[in-house]
Amino acid sequence: MPEEMFERVKKHLPPAERKKFEQRHRELNELCAQIELQKEQKLSEILDTETLMRFAYIPFVVAQLAWDYADTIIDIATLLRLHPTKKLCRAIRELKRRYDNVRNEYTNYAHRSSEIDNMYVFEDGVSDLFSLYLKNIEFDLKIEYPDLDKEYRGYLLAIYQCHIVLQSIYRYAEMQKAKIEKIVGHTIGDVLPTELRRLDILVMSFVGDKPVSPKFASQQKTYAQCLANRMTLVELNDTDKPKECSTVAEISTT
Repeated sequence: MPEEMFERVKKHLPPAERKKFEQRHRELNELCAQIELQKEQKLSEILDTETLMRFAYIPFVVAQLAWDYADTIIDIATLLRLHPTKKLCRAIRELKRRYDNVRNEYTNYAHRSSEIDNMYVFEDGVSDLFSLYLKNIEFDLKIEYPDLDKEYRGYLLAIYQCHIVLQSIYRYAEMQKAKIEKIVGHTIGDVLPTELRRLDILVMSFVGDKPVSPKFASQQKTYAQCLANRMTLVELNDTDKPKECSTVAEISTT
């Protein structure tokens, strides 16, 4: 309650009620001050190292994989001379440049190198799930487009592989965000840069008129959730883990 309103209300209260009202007002002010202080605290000051790593390091390890797959899409599109995709290729390169600029504010060379090294650890750890996903999506594409040549089918597989990785990152980030909010007691911001969220829109634009079947599109949600669940369990290379998650070292809990 604003102080001016508090004073106006207090004047009309009996003495006994006035004291209770003043006490309650002081308690509310102290509570509000405490909440504001908590919001101003940095996540790195609240969370233990393991929780912080799960929240602010692992998503960017897997993001390295997504950007690698995006590069593969560009390479294949260039090899197949798919001229209509030129603008999309340029857009992804520009998005990656902006993504790197954003992350460079919080990370150094050693930190980014550790993300790349652990990207391979993660990829190895989920190779069985990737293999199953790719086999099933290729089977779906063969049924939907029986006349599609092998090269173009490989191009579509690269697109959907990147897509499923991005979807798993988004799901994982939401899962971790909910966990952190329970710890800090209020909502927090999005750990993922907008550039990473925009990547999936560009990636799926490469599909054109060759989407997967509606049935498989629905199944992709299950694959994305399975990958997100794997992200919560993945054990990274200890020698390549950063000493601190620089991404949120200077980010408050607001």
